[in-house]
Amino acid sequence: MVTSSYEDPSLASLFPTEPAIPDAVRINPKANLPRMLIDGTVRTTDASDPDHMLPVYSRVAVRVGTDLQPVLLGHEPKLGPIETDEAMAAGKRVLAAGTWSHAPLAVRIAAVEKLAARLAAEVDRIATLLMWEIGKSVAAARAEVTRSIDYIKDTIAALRVLEQGRGIYTGLAGKTTHHAKDVLRPLGTVLCVAPFNYPINEFLTTIIPALLVGNVVIAKTPRFGVLANIALMDAFAEAFPPGVVALLPGDGRAVLPSVISHKSNDIFGNAKGTIDVFAFIGSEGAANAILKSHPTPSFLHKILGLGAKNAGIVLPGADLDAVAARLVKGSLGFNGQRCTAEKIIFAPAGAEGDQLVAAISERVAKLRLGMPWDPEAMITPLPEPQKLEVMWGLIGDAVAKGARIVNDGGGRGYYSIMRPCVLDRVILGMKIYDEEQFGPIVPVVRYETTREVIDWHVRSPYGQQAGIHGPDSEMRRELVDALTSYVARINLDDVCQRGPDTFGFTAADKSGHGTLSIADALRSFSRSVIVQSPERAAIER
Repeated sequence: MVTSSYEDPSLASLFPTEPAIPDAVRINPKANLPRMLIDGTVRTTDASDPDHMLPVYSRVAVRVGTDLQPVLLGHEPKLGPIETDEAMAAGKRVLAAGTWSHAPLAVRIAAVEKLAARLAAEVDRIATLLMWEIGKSVAAARAEVTRSIDYIKDTIAALRVLEQGRGIYTGLAGKTTHHAKDVLRPLGTVLCVAPFNYPINEFLTTIIPALLVGNVVIAKTPRFGVLANIALMDAFAEAFPPGVVALLPGDGRAVLPSVISHKSNDIFGNAKGTIDVFAFIGSEGAANAILKSHPTPSFLHKILGLGAKNAGIVLPGADLDAVAARLVKGSLGFNGQRCTAEKIIFAPAGAEGDQLVAAISERVAKLRLGMPWDPEAMITPLPEPQKLEVMWGLIGDAVAKGARIVNDGGGRGYYSIMRPCVLDRVILGMKIYDEEQFGPIVPVVRYETTREVIDWHVRSPYGQQAGIHGPDSEMRRELVDALTSYVARINLDDVCQRGPDTFGFTAADKSGHGTLSIADALRSFSRSVIVQSPERAAIER
C-alpha cells in the first residue's frame, strides 16, 4: 500500500482475527473449485496444477499479528482459446439446428423457471460468496439474489404478455388490404459481461431475457464475484440444453479477446463475427478495448451500461433533513460503488447550503464501519486492491485546490476500508468535479443559479440520471425540462436508481446504449419479423 496522509492504521482493528469470523459465514476454499460450463457440462480443471487455475482472494482481510492478510476463497480456471472455441462451436451448433431458437415458448420458459428454482435454493450460499468477494453486506447480498429471482419471474410474465399482444393487424396499400402479424426472433449469439458490483443481478438481467427469446449466450463472469457465478453453473447445466449457455471464468484479458474476435466466412468469403450482441456493464474504456477486436463491428448489436456521474440537485426551500437522508443513502449505498449513485451534489449557495452540508456530514458520521457480516455496518471493505489510493488521489487534489473535508476523519482508511469523505466547496478544475469516483466520496458544489447546474450537465460526457429535490416550482419545472436533453431519467424527490425493474433502464451520451429492465430487455435481445399477406386466412394459420 502507498503511504498517504489519509492512511489510518487504527482501522486495522475493524478486521477480524481468523477465530473471530462467525461460523455462519466461514468459507472453505477447497469447496470452491476452478470450474467452467461449456456445452452443457460443468468441468473442473486440475486443482493440483497452479498453471491451470487462478486463486480468488477477498479484501475482507484477517488480522495476523500486526498484519492484514487477504483470505483465500477458492480458485477459478485459467481459460484460453481452446475453451472459448469449444463454447463458440457448441453455440453455433445449437443456432444452426434451431433447437433452442425455435423451441416452443413454454419450453424456454420451463428451462428458465427451473433455473430460478435452483437459484432460490442457493440464496444463502451465493449471498455468502458475494459478501466475501465484493464486501457487500450480507443483507444486501441476499437482497441481490432474491431480487434477481423476482426479476426472472417478472420477465417471464412480461414475455407472456408480449406474445399474447401480438395479434393480427391491417394496413392499406392502394386499394388492397394487407394483414400482418409480428414474430419475435432472437438475434443470435450474445456475449454477456457483468460488473463486479452486482455480479449476480446484472449478470442475470442480461442473460435471462436473452435466453427467453431464443438466443445462445456466452457469459464472461466478472472479475470480482466469480465464485458466486461459478456457484450457478450446475443450475444452468441442469436447466438448459447443451450449447445454449456457456459460463466462462478466468482472466478477462485472455478470455474476452478470444470470444469477441471469433469469426467465420460467409458465402462470399467475407469475415463475419460470431458474436451478434454485446451486452456489457462496466467502464467505457473496458468496453472499447473489447469491441475493437470484433471482426465486423458494424453488424454488432450493443447493449451497454457504462460510467455515470449522476447529480443530486437540491433546490431552495427543500426539506433539508429529508433530502440529506436520501442523498447519503443514494451516494454511499454499497460504499458508493453503484453506477446509479449520486456522485456529485449541487447545494444552494448561502445558509441553506451550509445547513444541507451539515446535515449530510452528521448522517455520514453515524455510518458504522465494519465487516459485511455485521448487521449494523454500513461501510464495508472495498474489493479493488488500489481503490484507496484512487480515492485519496481525488480527495488530495480537491483539498489542494480549495475543497474542505467536512466530516471528522473523512477519507481516512486502511487496507480496503475507508471512512466516507464529504467534500464541500468543490469547483471546476478539481478532478472530482468531472470524474466518476465510484467510491465513498460525497462532493458538494455550491451554485448561485440553476444555469450553473445545467452548464455542468452540458459539460459532462455522462448522461444516465439526475435527482432534483425541492418544492414544485417554476424553477424545478424549468430544470426538469432542461435536463431531459442530457440524461435518460430524472428522479423528483427520490434517489437515482435502477428500479422499479418495470421502468426502462437506459442512458444517454457516454453512460450507455440500449435499454434493459423486463419488457425492454426482451425487445433489446430480439427482433420483430413481419409476416403479411393480402389473405387474412394465410396469417391466421
